Amino acid sequence: MSDSPRTAPDFPVWPQFDDAERAGLIRALDQGQWWRMGGGEVDAFEREFADYHGAPYALAVTNGTHALELALQVLGVGPGTEVIVPGFTFISSSQAAQRLGAVAVPVDVDLETYCLDPAGVEAAVTSRTRAIMPVHMAGHFCDMDALGKISANTGVPLIQDAAHAHGASWQGRRVGEHGGIAAFSFQNGKLMTAGEGGLVTFSDAEQFEQAFLRHSCGRPRTDRRYLHQTSGSNFRMNEFSASVLRAQLARL
Repeated sequence: MSDSPRTAPDFPVWPQFDDAERAGLIRALDQGQWWRMGGGEVDAFEREFADYHGAPYALAVTNGTHALELALQVLGVGPGTEVIVPGFTFISSSQAAQRLGAVAVPVDVDLETYCLDPAGVEAAVTSRTRAIMPVHMAGHFCDMDALGKISANTGVPLIQDAAHAHGASWQGRRVGEHGGIAAFSFQNGKLMTAGEGGLVTFSDAEQFEQAFLRHSCGRPRTDRRYLHQTSGSNFRMNEFSASVLRAQLARL
């Protein structure tokens, strides 16, 4: 063995940013409307992100955990239901289901990719299963062909946890091009970050509108008179975060 010292490359400083983020923050500051219902940064970021990932609709939210919760709510997940999650993932994948009163059912992962094993998923589906949550781990896509077939055969929808999959693709298709719902995170360690933040993409217009209501205290996007149409919470992203994320997306 060599007696020479071993060294490891320096880990890059993270997050990465430059004058584009600075300009975005000043732009958001100067517009004088710092919440999404009054400004334009969040709306612009949603359009740009959806276009980049091949999704018809995108909804920016406060963080990735809330993105998962919102997606599960739209699919009717609640007490007495189950959500299939990988046994190897960040805790938010299971906690999002548990916070809604559902049972998170862990399934083994493929040891080559650390993503959900389709055979295990198929065996775990029951009459109580309301969603299957494939987590694209560290940029590696789950086998969306196999999981898509299971979803089609069982009628159980997929929710992609794409917290590690900004810009990633499977068989030449990015996250939004696989249809259904996908949840992203913009937490400090992610490829795109604003410190915190999240986003959900949708292929179905009705699901998108339901999610918008629920993420804005039950208020539709045109409401200025506090006409709450359903129960919800405040998961709205602010204009400053969106301005940073627009610059981050351009660098992706």
